[in-house]
Amino acid sequence: MYATVHQFRRSHADESEGWGHALAAELHPGTGSPGTCTLAQVGGLTGLVVALWRDRGSALAAADRRVSGVFDARVYEVADVEGGAAEPRIAQATWFDRPLTAAQADAARFGGRERIWPAVRGLDGVGGFYVLTAEDRSSLILGFTESIDAMEAVQKTVMGTELLPGEDPALLPGPDRVDVHRVLHTSLPSLGLVGEPR
Repeated sequence: MYATVHQFRRSHADESEGWGHALAAELHPGTGSPGTCTLAQVGGLTGLVVALWRDRGSALAAADRRVSGVFDARVYEVADVEGGAAEPRIAQATWFDRPLTAAQADAARFGGRERIWPAVRGLDGVGGFYVLTAEDRSSLILGFTESIDAMEAVQKTVMGTELLPGEDPALLPGPDRVDVHRVLHTSLPSLGLVGEPR
């Protein structure tokens, strides 16, 4: 599975009810995507439209599409998915913009799978996550929760985890940036996400 991530500049004057769903539909009209998601940065001026694709060719074609306000698009492979029971109202986008070495990518994957997810999956309000990886091993992690409070609890728990035996902190450089978004619309099927408006 592959994903495209289009970044857009928000136009608050044009954000009527349902605009998140409308933006995703305008960007990917009748294209056969298994699911889309529109996120709007909390307190910020940007957002993301995430769409899933069954093959790389479809993702590459979708990444070429542009609508008003879109300023960047990238293609990722969906490297990992975990489901959660909570309704996704808030999303954290954790960006690793720098290309990683193979050792760094392996270390990040191990830490996420063996240390971070086990620590947070039992918290109230957790709705799952997607790990998206580009060809140069840069990555984007999208984590979903039902509230800002739940997201803050996840962040606190992650920061409080101790490295497992064999984990090398030198291979874990940390993210380049972290954005928090409201979930405006989602039909991402792998997590059974349900947002508003549908």
